[in-house]
Amino acid sequence: MTFARTSRSRLISTVALLVAAAGFAGCSEDTSGPGDSEEILIGGLFSLTGNWATLGATSKAALELAVEDINASLAAGNTGMHFQAAIEDTKLDPSIALTAAKALKAKGVEIAIGPQSSAEAGALKSYADANGLILVSQSSTAGSLAIANDNLLRLTPGDSLESIALTAIMKADGITSIVPFWRADAGNQGLAIATRARMTAAGATVSAGLEYSTTETSFTTQLATIKSQVQASIAAVGTAKTAVALAAFDEAVNIFKAAASDPVLGSVKWYGTDGVALSTALENDVAAAAFAVKVGFASPIFGLDDTNSAKWASVAARIKAKAGIDPDAFALAVYDGAWLAAEAYLFTGGKGNPTQLRSQFTTAANSFFGATGATSLNAAGDRNNGNFDYFALSLVGSAYDWKRVGQFNTQTAVLRRQ
Repeated sequence: MTFARTSRSRLISTVALLVAAAGFAGCSEDTSGPGDSEEILIGGLFSLTGNWATLGATSKAALELAVEDINASLAAGNTGMHFQAAIEDTKLDPSIALTAAKALKAKGVEIAIGPQSSAEAGALKSYADANGLILVSQSSTAGSLAIANDNLLRLTPGDSLESIALTAIMKADGITSIVPFWRADAGNQGLAIATRARMTAAGATVSAGLEYSTTETSFTTQLATIKSQVQASIAAVGTAKTAVALAAFDEAVNIFKAAASDPVLGSVKWYGTDGVALSTALENDVAAAAFAVKVGFASPIFGLDDTNSAKWASVAARIKAKAGIDPDAFALAVYDGAWLAAEAYLFTGGKGNPTQLRSQFTTAANSFFGATGATSLNAAGDRNNGNFDYFALSLVGSAYDWKRVGQFNTQTAVLRRQ
């Protein structure tokens, strides 16, 4: 059933309440109940038990908390709507993600937050477009998926912006020759391509590098190739100016453990991307983490604005309390995405019109300022801009921990060390 619209002014007042509540401090309590309200499911397509489960866990917590907060705010507005989270585990596997998306659609989901990876997003795109399912990815970056008027929207900066941040820190460190090493999925391929182009344009030498399979677990052969290219780079420009640029997910653990015993691979700096930054799998593996520290492994990831901490700090603390993991900006984008979904439903008047719902979602995003800041989207439905944080592992006592080591503003091109 679709509820009759209330007046535009009343909806605007309710939406204003929602946006204001998005940044409140402390915990909310969901005091509303279904009653006669229209039940609306907001889907979640997260990797809970597979690769990149760090983000999956914080994304799940973020969506559940957002739904609680939205319902608490709606209880005062008498909107006739009540939201619930419906979450599926994708294991970061495109085929499983497609099955999960179909399961959500069968339950009546019209907006799903996720999936996390570009490989999953690419596998779901045709189904989503054909079946009126709006996907709102918090972390897909592949430039190949930047397509106007489709049902894939992304609340994160694309690979073109991340490659600027990655290039900036490598240039600042004096790197003039890189050896790319990347996972064969759309997101990491896009980052490898964009970084290659940026470093080449900056006058650096870029080796052929190597792509590895998404199912690879033993990297002995691949690392032999990378080592050969590193040796050639060292011979040309020296150790201090050579680096390996790794675009990966949690398999970075196996890569680092295999590379740890090689003096050549351990003699140069390594850099990563958003798929590895803040990985608990890497943080908790002593051998892999030790290698990451040895090679100064720093990774850029979509960052939060410190000047906007009044909006995100309390939400981040609640996500950590629920998930047991510090959330990153991707997880906070899940929280913002749920609020945008609620706003879109308010202006659409309820379920049953996915075309109008998508339009209202983008309209809402272009004027929303949430935990992750301004969420305006470009013509392809991707986030217009964003800053990046650099994270690196350090040994604190007897344990390894991720620390922010710098920030990069993509609008001003300023890199700040910490």
